[in-house]
Amino acid sequence: MNLTVKAGLLSALLFPGAGQWLLKKHLRAAIFAVAAGIPLYYIMDITMTQTQLMVDKVLRSRSNLDIENIAALVNQQMVNIDTQGVQFATFALLCVWVINILDAIKLARKHAD
Repeated sequence: MNLTVKAGLLSALLFPGAGQWLLKKHLRAAIFAVAAGIPLYYIMDITMTQTQLMVDKVLRSRSNLDIENIAALVNQQMVNIDTQGVQFATFALLCVWVINILDAIKLARKHAD
């Protein structure tokens, strides 16, 4: 497998910055990793917080714990989610990831010359 393919695949499938790290561009790799890590952390934080709140509501409810009651409690909790922030963070993560892949491929081609 040539260096261009390897750097592109590492950046695409592992984590942003992995292809740059392979090419010994450590500062660039760190920048991409941090740029991807911030929105990823935000998404995971919101997800875990909302999940914990939903679980707490289900456990605190004294009614029958059937699927319909649980679904109703989950739907009530979904109203409180910051969807605009999560959507922005998801879009930012996607942009960083795509730019990272293109950068790794470009660096690998430059490195091969």
